[in-house]
Amino acid sequence: MIKSACVAVCAVALAAFSLVAAEKAPDSFVNVMKSNGAAMQSIGKAADSKDYDSIAKTAAMLQSNFQEVGKFWTARKDDEALKHCTAAFKASSDLAAAAKAMNDSGIAESRKALGSACAGCHTAKREKMPDGSFQIK
Repeated sequence: MIKSACVAVCAVALAAFSLVAAEKAPDSFVNVMKSNGAAMQSIGKAADSKDYDSIAKTAAMLQSNFQEVGKFWTARKDDEALKHCTAAFKASSDLAAAAKAMNDSGIAESRKALGSACAGCHTAKREKMPDGSFQIK
């Protein structure tokens, strides 16, 4: 009797842990992340063609997106993710300033910092599922 109760408790705990370990992100969060991915590609193309206005506009959109992402992680009280989000916001702000100044090296540095901030958070907070989708760790 005690053994079966222990097995049942362990099974429930394991199931609860798996739910906490990865969870589906809300659609609003997924949409912002997809927008950020498209923006990063757009910035790369705009940087290649020296389309500074496009870079500045896209960087401003990223700033707005990272404010939303910051609200998400703040509500979850996740300081690690918020640190990455803050770095991404700063990099997108620096990117906008570099684009307005037509500073190619500043754009390159800001893109690198932005990519690093995004990658850091994705590594720490994103889990790829067998179907190719992602969940939050």
